[in-house]
Amino acid sequence: MGKKCGHIDQTREITPRTDGCEECLLTGDEWVHLRLCLSCGHVGCCDDSDNQHATAHFKSTSHPLIESLEPDEGWRWCYVDEILIPSEVDVADAPTQESWNVMPDLFQSPSSSTTDRTLVGRQPLPLVGDTSVNGRSRGMFKSICQRVRRCNKKNLEPTIELAVEIAREGREGRRIGTLFTFGDADAVLARSRPLILDPLAGHPEQSRKIRDPNLRGTIKELAQLDGAFVISDKGIVVSACRYLDAMASEIVLPYGMASRHLAGASISQVTDAVAIVVSESSMVRVFDDGKLVAEIIPELWLMDHYNVQLSAPYQEERIGDLAVLTSKR
Repeated sequence: MGKKCGHIDQTREITPRTDGCEECLLTGDEWVHLRLCLSCGHVGCCDDSDNQHATAHFKSTSHPLIESLEPDEGWRWCYVDEILIPSEVDVADAPTQESWNVMPDLFQSPSSSTTDRTLVGRQPLPLVGDTSVNGRSRGMFKSICQRVRRCNKKNLEPTIELAVEIAREGREGRRIGTLFTFGDADAVLARSRPLILDPLAGHPEQSRKIRDPNLRGTIKELAQLDGAFVISDKGIVVSACRYLDAMASEIVLPYGMASRHLAGASISQVTDAVAIVVSESSMVRVFDDGKLVAEIIPELWLMDHYNVQLSAPYQEERIGDLAVLTSKR
């Protein structure tokens, strides 16, 4: 029998006392994720935030259980027993054995019910924040976000989504390649230089948010130019058309990956950034800590012509006509 939480029966339906971290709202600080105390309704920031007010609240009150307030999560954590308690939604959404496909001699990986590769037409790309049949919001690239070190789902997933849109749509009838770095923006800027005058320089921060539809259209146009887009943890595109100077010595890439992939892998190793690379073959690859951690195949018909570069074991998830392969290592 696995270890069980001895405090779960102390929980009750509770209303958050504030719309954000209580302490951060008072001091004007920012947070990454929010956690709800299931004893008193206190809302505090997570341990990825600078102030870690949720944990501080436990230390001062001994209230044992918190729940994630992220829109696509509902798990709970017991500080006393140090146990992660999955939400009922997570359990309901977990794939059954019958829905799994078998990877040859390697692993069984979950896939959605959409497995027919004979597609009449391109299906629309699911939007970040779409809701599942149970009414809960589900991130399209949740498996990738769980795999990388720097995971701010609110801004990382829209960045990956934009990369997939560029891979699928191209520009002016041709495929294009580009590169995004997410997180640790100051370190990335220190290890890169502008190829041309930065087309985003001088624009207000409010207009450079990765979730802004107008900016996303601009980035699709700028992606035709050489260089990388540098995006901060807060989802601000701080620079465009950057040449990445970082060159790590121990990067090993599969054959067929060109300089753009090497640059992405290297910058992810020498900084804490995640690199998202769009190749001209319409593939999207994610690098973290110098390693290839995920591949996204924008059109399932490409599966018949494409050799997976990820090292086994990996899991495959299909969303519409999109395939997301994520490393399990």
